[in-house]
Amino acid sequence: MPTEKFGPTQRLQRSYAQGIRRIAGRILQPKLPEQTLAEWLQTIVERSQAADVQEASAHLSREMFRWANVGNQRTWREAAAKSQKSRMLYKYLQQELTNTAVGGRVAQLIAQNAGYISSLPQVAARTVVDEVTRAQQAGARPATMDKMLRARFPKLLRSRVHLISRTETSKASAALTRARSEDLDLPCYIWRTSKDARVRDSHRLMDGVLVFWSDPPSPEALDGVKSGLGHYHAGEAPNDRCYSEPVLSFDDIRFPTKVYVDGAIKYMGKQEFLKRFAAQRAAD
Repeated sequence: MPTEKFGPTQRLQRSYAQGIRRIAGRILQPKLPEQTLAEWLQTIVERSQAADVQEASAHLSREMFRWANVGNQRTWREAAAKSQKSRMLYKYLQQELTNTAVGGRVAQLIAQNAGYISSLPQVAARTVVDEVTRAQQAGARPATMDKMLRARFPKLLRSRVHLISRTETSKASAALTRARSEDLDLPCYIWRTSKDARVRDSHRLMDGVLVFWSDPPSPEALDGVKSGLGHYHAGEAPNDRCYSEPVLSFDDIRFPTKVYVDGAIKYMGKQEFLKRFAAQRAAD
C-alpha cells in the first residue's frame, strides 16, 4: 500500500502557500515616510481584521481541508481494498463527512487555520518591529533601520508562509487520519518518516514504531532532547513531514515489532502485544 499518501502532497502544500501569499498581499500596506513603526503595524492589524480578509482566509482554509480530505479518503479506499475489513471500511467511507467525528474535528481546525492565515502578516510585522526597535535603542541610524525593515520583513514573511503551509497541511492530514481511525475503532498506527537526511533525529527514532492514539509519545524526550513540544502524534509538530499509517488489522503487523508503551519504545511479540492491548482497552 502506498502509505506515503496518508501525508499531505507537495502539490497541496504549494497550493496552500500560494493562497496564503495572495491573502497576505491584500493585507500588507507599505510603510509611509511619515508613519511610525507602531502606526504602520496598526494599519496591518486593522486590515487583517477586515471582513473580506476574514472571509478569504476562511474560504482558503476550507479549500485546503477539502483537498486534504480528498487525498486522505482516497488512501483509505486503497487501504480498504487490501484489508480483511474491506466491506466495513467501504461502507464507512460512503458516509458524509459531517455524519462522523471527522466533521467536528475538521470544523475546529478550519477555524483555527483561518486565524493563522489572516494574522500571519501582523505576526511577521510585529516581529520585525520589535527587531528594529531594539536596533534603534542600540543606537542604529534611521537609514539603517529602514534598510533593515525592507530586507528583513519579506524574508520573515516567506519563512512564516512556508512554515504554516507545511505544518497545517500535515496537521490536517493527521487529524483526518486520526478521526477516521477513531470512528472505525482502530486503536493504533505506525509512525512513518520521509526517510531522508532532513528527518530530525527524534523522529528517526520513531520511524516504524507502533503508537496507540490514546498514548502520544514525546519523541524529543525519548531522544534525550529538551523541548517544549511535549507529547504529540506523527504529523502534528511544526514543520513535521511524518505521517501516521493506521493499523487496519493486527494480522498486518510483523511481530516482533517496536511499540511505544509506558514512555518508552519496546520490542513486543504478538502475544505480549495482544495482552497489552486488552489491558489498555480495559483501562479506557
